[in-house]
Amino acid sequence: MFYFPTSGAVGALVEPVHSPHRLSLITPILTCPFIPHFIGQSMLSSATVLPVWPPHELTEPERNKCITQDARDYALGHGLVYRALPAEQGGLPPQDVTIHAPTTIVPTPFPRALYEKAQRLQPLFNELYAKVAMDAEFLSTILENSVVKVDDFQRRLYQIWRAVLEEGGSQPMQLGLFRSDYLMHANARDELELQQVEFNTIAASFGALCTRASNMHHHLLKNGAYAGMHPSLRAENMPRNDALSTLVHGLADAHRHYLSETGQPQHMSSPAVLFVVQPNERNAFDQRAIEQELEDQHQIPVLRISLDELCTKATLHGTNRVLVVQSPLHLTPIEISVVYFRSGYGPDDYTSQDAWDVRLMLERSHAIKCPSVALQLAGSKKVQQVLAEPNVLEQFLGQSAHDVRVTFSQLWPLDESHLGQEGLELARTSPDKYVMKPQREGGSHNIYKHDIPLALDAMHKRDQERKSHGEDVAVKEHEGYILMSLINTPKDRGAMMLRAGRGDMAQTVAQTVSELGVYGTALFGVTGKESMRSGGYLLRTKASDSNEGGVAVGFSVIDTPLLI
Repeated sequence: MFYFPTSGAVGALVEPVHSPHRLSLITPILTCPFIPHFIGQSMLSSATVLPVWPPHELTEPERNKCITQDARDYALGHGLVYRALPAEQGGLPPQDVTIHAPTTIVPTPFPRALYEKAQRLQPLFNELYAKVAMDAEFLSTILENSVVKVDDFQRRLYQIWRAVLEEGGSQPMQLGLFRSDYLMHANARDELELQQVEFNTIAASFGALCTRASNMHHHLLKNGAYAGMHPSLRAENMPRNDALSTLVHGLADAHRHYLSETGQPQHMSSPAVLFVVQPNERNAFDQRAIEQELEDQHQIPVLRISLDELCTKATLHGTNRVLVVQSPLHLTPIEISVVYFRSGYGPDDYTSQDAWDVRLMLERSHAIKCPSVALQLAGSKKVQQVLAEPNVLEQFLGQSAHDVRVTFSQLWPLDESHLGQEGLELARTSPDKYVMKPQREGGSHNIYKHDIPLALDAMHKRDQERKSHGEDVAVKEHEGYILMSLINTPKDRGAMMLRAGRGDMAQTVAQTVSELGVYGTALFGVTGKESMRSGGYLLRTKASDSNEGGVAVGFSVIDTPLLI
């Protein structure tokens, strides 16, 4: 998600909060490059080093039209596509019509030092969230008496997690396919820093489409599209994107681990990876590319089924609770090695109690979950806020905690604690500096600036109505949110955006914001066979006057960093 530019720098964190939690996770073996100790040191550059953008040559109609046609044909010819929008509001997208995904026609300048820092930080974030997901005491302490009391979606996830925890899980390993999202923040000295927006632990999308967008920009470069423009428009400043490969290798690691487990009975069939998808998904081709790479490069079959369909097609077998799915393409049921959720991150995906029952069944199964419910809960905004409190992050990362902490914005709970009362006061007295974030993924749920006091008033009114009906209101509705300081992004940065159905030329947007996401994977558990990977990026660019940043819903476009 994106956050609106604001004046003023992010200040220091507030007073320490002590936590007694202990970790039991064996430190994962990193299969990524060595992390230098200087990650957390100052790696800032002046906001003024970013060039005026886009190059004026691109705005010339004849050149714009020529490059736009080339970019559009490349996108359509290489699977950089979505399904078309529904013909009418509320309708289903046509299944036999595609349009190219929204992109830029030229990469966007991004400081090389900050890009490289984000890449080096990813292994630490992989390790951090693996450890958080393994620490049942930590998660319980955070969630049990806060968001699960006022957020029905979080409550249901929490109940599934606790039920399986108490029963005893069949599969000790977990898989995370992650994306850590950052914005550039201009501090009081006009220096640029990385500020983390959020960490995605479920359905981290666009790994395939952003890889293809990078390839498209390299094609345009080789084809002469950028000739005679800014001198930095060279191949060495346009990093190749291996996001698709990183995600595919993470799934393959988990599949191979499942096959290699000692003591596992003979498999009922050649196991497959299960993609749990939304019906009528417009962004299916981002998922299909991962599926095809698993099949072509790793000979791993894939099934795509929705939660609703799994209600009648999935069963558990034996004391190990082996997950088996009946596919219409196969005569016999298929054993599942890995469950990869590309849905299930929001309440709208659970259309009935049966869908929730299926999620519980999947969590109880012997298949490796990506993510497990524990890992999905670990990615909640409430956990992000608690990790930002002094002395908490250090329990998970030790001396490396500082390297991660310097990327955090100011975060507050909105509860009855001292920090929570401070957050509520700030939200009411200076709301233009903040955003309220609920425990949701997928965008379009945040409350910004001057809408915050109105939202708090409405929540208070609903609490009073609940109380008048005899309901327990010990935990207030606003405690299901956190408060985050807005990020001061650089000004006067433009882009050339290409969207389907907008004519034969890319449109110039004068004021834009770009968000950098870095991908990582973690296969972890208690067996001592952990592995982690990192690599690849997603750059999303949007108009500065847009609060939200989703590509699929039309706010932003897929971009590529031009390293300056």
